[in-house]
Amino acid sequence: MKRLMVVGGLLLAAVMAAGAGQTEFAVQDNIKKVKERLGGALLATADAVIAKHVEAIGGRDAVLAIRTLMVRGRNTRFGQGDNSLYRYYAQPNFFKQTRSPEASSYVVSNGEKTWSVSPAGRRELSEWWAVALKHYRIDSNFIDYQRRGVKYEYRGLAGFATEPFVYYHLTRTFPDGFEEDLYFDVDTGLLHAVWTTSSPIKDSPQVFYDYRRVGGVLFPHAWMRVHDQAAPPHLFIVEEIRVNEDFGKDLFAQAGE
Repeated sequence: MKRLMVVGGLLLAAVMAAGAGQTEFAVQDNIKKVKERLGGALLATADAVIAKHVEAIGGRDAVLAIRTLMVRGRNTRFGQGDNSLYRYYAQPNFFKQTRSPEASSYVVSNGEKTWSVSPAGRRELSEWWAVALKHYRIDSNFIDYQRRGVKYEYRGLAGFATEPFVYYHLTRTFPDGFEEDLYFDVDTGLLHAVWTTSSPIKDSPQVFYDYRRVGGVLFPHAWMRVHDQAAPPHLFIVEEIRVNEDFGKDLFAQAGE
């Protein structure tokens, strides 16, 4: 929780006050110190970074044992109130997001397409964020990704001007061309942030923290999306995670043709 407060505060400072962070010299100095500290233990390939992350969250077998996942929480827009949010995942690549289990309006994906469903009907979505949703998986695309054509490239070590930590930097490209930058903690291996470079809002990181174990796997219980200096950040606080529940055959019914 201490790290959550530090990182969250630093991110907010970056959004609200330009130039409030470190200099580029300080970032490079932090990277130099990490290289000296870790030496030959530094990872040098994308596969090695991902393998460390999977092991850190519980291991391949534990992740694959989760067939369904429900995440309930509240989405806070600073200064604009809270909204409840439910996210449902099912193997292999079904996803649904809604304000409540009973809501008649929601977003649903089958890994190929994403739709907005409401009492007025169903509409296929093509916005960048909807394309991102169709890539959501329980394993976060870190297991058997080669078979599915997901490519990772190792970019080295990186740091941010808003915080003193150092990360492994990877790029991820999906078969449809959707691209993201990913940052993993060099010590824990945990995923720290994702930049969706396919977004028209280039400076829009999603940052994960407060990892807790549920069903044998570590899941982040808070994440923040910073849009830009003109919009308030969104902070999502997880209130409950449930795994391997039977959602029923109709939960993702609108995710088919």
